[in-house]
Amino acid sequence: VMNTDGTGRRVLVEDKIPHIFGFTLLGDYVYWTDWQRRSIERVHKRSAEREVIIDQLPDLMGLKATNVHRVIGSNPCAEDNGGCSHLCLYRPQGLRCACPIGFELISDMKTCIVPEAFLLFSRRADIRRISLETNNNNVAIPLTGVKEASALDFDVTDNRIYWTDISLKTISRAFMNGSALEHVVEFGLDYPEGMAVDWLGKNLYWADTGTNRIEVSKLDGQHRQVLVWKDLDSPRALALDPAEGFMYWTEWGGKPKIDRAAMDGSERTTLVPNVGRANGLTIDYAKRRLYWTDLDTNLIESSNMLGLNREVIADDLPHPFGLTQYQDYIYWTDWSRRSIERANKTSGQNRTIIQGHLDYVMDILVFHSSRQAGWN
Repeated sequence: VMNTDGTGRRVLVEDKIPHIFGFTLLGDYVYWTDWQRRSIERVHKRSAEREVIIDQLPDLMGLKATNVHRVIGSNPCAEDNGGCSHLCLYRPQGLRCACPIGFELISDMKTCIVPEAFLLFSRRADIRRISLETNNNNVAIPLTGVKEASALDFDVTDNRIYWTDISLKTISRAFMNGSALEHVVEFGLDYPEGMAVDWLGKNLYWADTGTNRIEVSKLDGQHRQVLVWKDLDSPRALALDPAEGFMYWTEWGGKPKIDRAAMDGSERTTLVPNVGRANGLTIDYAKRRLYWTDLDTNLIESSNMLGLNREVIADDLPHPFGLTQYQDYIYWTDWSRRSIERANKTSGQNRTIIQGHLDYVMDILVFHSSRQAGWN
């Protein structure tokens, strides 16, 4: 036992405690369970006098002692939940309102709401979500075992996220609350940096820079097939247009370009031949435009769905990487600025930093049903 500042440490019991498991404190006594002695015992916290309360109890687990007639102490969360709509968390500096997974804390710092849309991003060792409106909601999705997350996508109808891990060489999925995590593709991957969900056909597409292949499977990883493998040179970003039946990808090899093919791999054509290492490929489904970042020119560019009417949307970007689009805005990550930024999707004006102090954000997307509309 010791004081809360670590001083005054002393031993109460040091023998005949072969396997302590449960442990609790009430009044002047410390209580514990012992698996080998099959007993509940206690010791006086000042005199060190020890006694067995009960024995011959097999399978003893946790233990909690309480006085139902006495409540000691109080804090601001005890009254009206501290004014918080959901969780009130007390700390020495004062209370803090918090939200369950799937909710966001609005600007009053007390009220949690279900957001219409939010940003998802992968950052190597974790996958996080942040608000489109405030900087109060940078929350990690509780996923175990993530080593180096890269490409990221979601299925809005199933409320799942999908991601590639270039260290584990896997493609995995989980629900948005982090539950039911599973690897859907575990074999035959080398460097899967591009991945996209076909939300209409319930298929999963990925581009592997190491194997120089674009493959497809069902969302659970079954019925895997190679779609494109000839003349592929380091395929990187991948975007789907399931309502129209096309897939788009970038290549980082000797002659970087942006290609298109039907979603069965046929009808392949080059849309944008004169481009640098294009990344963050995304589609504005409403306005029928392609957007991409270029790591060599430090630009964000756009074209129509045929690669024509090409426009520079944003320049003077130190190291643009991930890119997504939602409503009137594009959102991108910048490795040099360690930020997620936003600008008007047509003019590039009204640039705003959404979140700073973020290292190596690999992919970014907006979670909203409008990003997965249509039918085929």
